[in-house]
Amino acid sequence: MRVVATTSLLAVIAVACTSTPPPARPQTSGTAGTASSAAVVAHATTVPADHRYVALSDGQIGRILLVDLATGASTEVVTARGAPARPYYMPPFSESGDGKLLLVGAVGPAERSALYLVDVAAGRTTLLYEDDEIWSIGPLRGVISPDGARYAFHGHDGVRIGDITGGPTRLFVEDEDPADMAKIWYPLAWSLDRSAIALAQGTESVTRVGAFRAANGEQYWTGTGSQVSWRTKAPFLAVAGSAGTFGGENRVYAVDPNDGQVRDLEPLGAKFYGSIAWHPSADRVLYTAADDLFAERDVYTRALADDAPKRVESPKKIWDAWWSSDGSKIYATAARGATVGAPGVGDFDILELPGGRVVASICGTSGRCR
Repeated sequence: MRVVATTSLLAVIAVACTSTPPPARPQTSGTAGTASSAAVVAHATTVPADHRYVALSDGQIGRILLVDLATGASTEVVTARGAPARPYYMPPFSESGDGKLLLVGAVGPAERSALYLVDVAAGRTTLLYEDDEIWSIGPLRGVISPDGARYAFHGHDGVRIGDITGGPTRLFVEDEDPADMAKIWYPLAWSLDRSAIALAQGTESVTRVGAFRAANGEQYWTGTGSQVSWRTKAPFLAVAGSAGTFGGENRVYAVDPNDGQVRDLEPLGAKFYGSIAWHPSADRVLYTAADDLFAERDVYTRALADDAPKRVESPKKIWDAWWSSDGSKIYATAARGATVGAPGVGDFDILELPGGRVVASICGTSGRCR
C-alpha cells in the first residue's frame, strides 16, 4: 500500500494554464460511473501491493500503465485524451493509498479541463468535475485522499474540494490574486486521516508550502518547500524544497505543523532535494539529492535518531525513488542504457535498491521495450 503522497509544485503549476474561453457554461459534476467515456477509457485489472503507475503520451493520446514491481509486468489501465488539435502530454493523475482509485485530468464533455475518477479494479470511469473556464491546454491536476473518498484541485477561482460520490465541489481556499503566481495555492497532498491538506505556492524565486485544516480551510502552518510526505504521528510532515531560478532556499526537513518545530535532515546548502517520503512504519525519511536542479540524483535515508543521512547504494544516478509497501526495499527510476534526460523524457528502468536489480523497463510512447 502506498501511504505517502509526494507532488512536485513545478509540475502542478505547469498544467494550470488557461485560455480565453467562449461564454461560460455551468460547471459539470459527475454522479454516476460508466464503463468508459469518450475522453477516458479504463481497463480493469488487479492492483498489487507494490506497484508503480507510469504516464506516457504521443502528444495526443495519453496512457497510464500499471507496473507490477514483483513481476515487472506492465498493464495499460487508462487511455485518455485532451482537446482535439491541442497537445496532450502525460496525463496528470493522483492515486489513492492502495492504488485502486485514480484521479485523472483530461478533456470534459464540453471540451474544458475535467477530472475523472478511475476505479482500476472495476475498469470504470466517472466524470467528477469540468471547469467553467479552464480549457485543455493544461488539464486540471488534482489530488485524491489516501482513502479515496475526497479530492482537491486548483480550478479557475482557487482550490476546490469534492467528494468522489459526485455532486458540486466547494471553494476551499480562494486565490488571493489570480494574476500573481506567488499568491495562488495548489494542492499537494492530503494527510492520511483527511484532516488536513498541504497546499503550495511557487514562483521562480520562492516555493512555499502550507498546512490547511480540511474542515474549514484554516491555514495553521507555513514553511519553505515544494514536496511533502505525511504520516500519522509527530512530526507529521517531511518537506523538501529547492531554490528557484532567481532565489529561494534548498532545504529538506521534518516538521510538526501544529507547533512549527523543525528538524533539518541536512544542513542548508546548495543541494537540490526531491522524492521526499516517510518510511511506512519507522522514523526514517527517504529523499534524493543532486548538485543541480535538473541533474540525476543520489538516494539517501535519514533516521530521526541519527546524526547524519546514509547514501543508498546504486549502480547509477536516479531520477526519483520511493519505499516498497512494507519499507523493506527502495525502488527508483533511472535512465535506460545510454538514454539521458529527465523523468518522462527517454526510456527508463525501475531499479530495486540497494544493488540496482532492474525490476521493469519502460520505452517509447507505448511503454514496451523491444
